[in-house]
Amino acid sequence: MAKKKKVTTSVKVWTTILCILALIVGFIGAGFIYIYITKPESDVFVSGDFEVHFMELGNQYTGDCIYIRSGSTDILIDAGSRQNSASAIIEYVDEFVKDNTLEFVIATHADQDHIAAYEGIFEHYNVETIIDFPLTNKVGDKETNILRTYYEYRDLEVENGAKHYSALECYEESATGAQRVYQISDNVEMEILYNYYYENSSSDENNYSVCLMFNQGDNHYLFTGDLEEDGELELINYYNGSSEERYELPHCVLYKAGHHGSKTSSTAELMAVIQPEYVIVCCCAGTPEYTTIEENKFPTQIMIDNVAPYTDNVYIPSMLDEITGYNKNGEPNSWTVTPMNGNIVFSVTNGEVKLTFSNNDLKLKDTEWFKENREMPEEWI
Repeated sequence: MAKKKKVTTSVKVWTTILCILALIVGFIGAGFIYIYITKPESDVFVSGDFEVHFMELGNQYTGDCIYIRSGSTDILIDAGSRQNSASAIIEYVDEFVKDNTLEFVIATHADQDHIAAYEGIFEHYNVETIIDFPLTNKVGDKETNILRTYYEYRDLEVENGAKHYSALECYEESATGAQRVYQISDNVEMEILYNYYYENSSSDENNYSVCLMFNQGDNHYLFTGDLEEDGELELINYYNGSSEERYELPHCVLYKAGHHGSKTSSTAELMAVIQPEYVIVCCCAGTPEYTTIEENKFPTQIMIDNVAPYTDNVYIPSMLDEITGYNKNGEPNSWTVTPMNGNIVFSVTNGEVKLTFSNNDLKLKDTEWFKENREMPEEWI
């Protein structure tokens, strides 16, 4: 009888242990399910054939920084808005880049709000190919510390093995190995477009911007940096107004609004050619960073009116929260911003477009900021 009792006790002990383990596993599983269901949209891992991430930049300043992923290729277009944006950019991009390597880095032009954080980016990532602006007015005494730092860290990256080409070298497919079209995945190519101001001077630094088209079959996605009206008209003339045999600028599913939604870009002429379906404006809506004139604050009414005939799918990462300080002339000199849409992810999977937002999915026209500060175009009513 003693033996039987010992076996029975042993079975009971193991049964109890297994029950406890099952409960623990159950609690852990339930916890993971709860976290997955309740976590914010921004934390959902986006996986598509082609992804474009428009980032908030960790401060109150307008700037561009766009992360693109297709297949195993990682691309960063610009790194604004200030040097301290590097930490916000790296924290975000590291969620997707697991090999610490960016296959392409594009610096569209020499302004601070597009290149200031590249010191931190080049220190953190290995970069395979750097493509940047052929010309700038910031030479000699006009060269800024920000631009000097960009050159220094870009050249260090080249010493460590990165290839460096200007956009003009790429367009001309120079003997250095630069290409006009890069196949970045099985079904997506990155094309360096021609810009008249790659080789002609402009009084406006923005016109030197590197212009890119991503092509995915019949879907096209256009990025023009801060290209201004003169540059946009030259772009149209080169591709759509020439008697030479070259393809015309196509209808674009996605357009990154030129120059943060200023009144001097995203012209009616360019919009009529590309007729965008989705427009992302990289700005902090309504801030007095560049002007205190309400109608000139980003995004401007003129830009909105030019886009409106083709789409109301217009989205913006951030907006003014409140003015926190004024200078002796009574002009605002400090302010805070808050998310509008937040980080915006445009992704295409099997031809289907999806937008994901870290804050909300409101179109610009449906935001309180728009209702208080801009007029509704007739096409959006």
